[in-house]
Amino acid sequence: MSVDSGSHRVIVVLRPHRVIVVLRPTVSGLDESAARRMFDAVRAGTDADVRIAYLDVASPSLHEVLDRAHTDDVGKVVLIPVAVPRDRYLLTWTSKAVANWRETRIGAELEVSLHESETLEGAVAAQVIDELGAAGKPITASPASYRSPAWSVIEQHDRHLLVCKGPRCMAYGAGPLHRAMSAAAKGTSAKVTGTGCLSPCNLGPLVIANPGGTWFGHVDAGDAEALVSGREDRLAD
Repeated sequence: MSVDSGSHRVIVVLRPHRVIVVLRPTVSGLDESAARRMFDAVRAGTDADVRIAYLDVASPSLHEVLDRAHTDDVGKVVLIPVAVPRDRYLLTWTSKAVANWRETRIGAELEVSLHESETLEGAVAAQVIDELGAAGKPITASPASYRSPAWSVIEQHDRHLLVCKGPRCMAYGAGPLHRAMSAAAKGTSAKVTGTGCLSPCNLGPLVIANPGGTWFGHVDAGDAEALVSGREDRLAD
């Protein structure tokens, strides 16, 4: 955009605006296909630049998406946490995650604000009311999974690693760490499991190795092979 100021023409560069929808998976994980359908429907209904981020457990993390916005030279980001019913944890830790991002990305010029919808619960409630007269479909699911041998035998392994994927550990890089450890464990007798918050969070990313119950803090994706193989002497300093 150009602005005529008398004898001089000033060029004003408008940096783009981006919206990030922030979700929080449940303890049972995330229905990624449902999240993707919702996200695709949002993008189909607007010309706005809309992205998705997860507070914890899933990827991309909020830190990763904010990093991408900074790399893309976005000027302003509006975060919209989405949860029904209202999730105070999601709202509180979204704000804290942004504060940490600002503190650890010195010099990053990115305006970040948060918008909390005041009508989302009402919209969902109205939809539920509309569905109250529905006849429903017969439930034909089998109860076999409650007694299936596949869910009744402990998987053979000689090493079980728990990777914390709480909001602070995700901010510190637990997403790439978990992916690297899962890849390193393929074809081995090690088992890698992502978890919710294990605490103490400020030592994250955190990994607990069993047997032995040994805790490892401040590890990263470069430590994956050493953690999975049990060769902790090879952990990076």
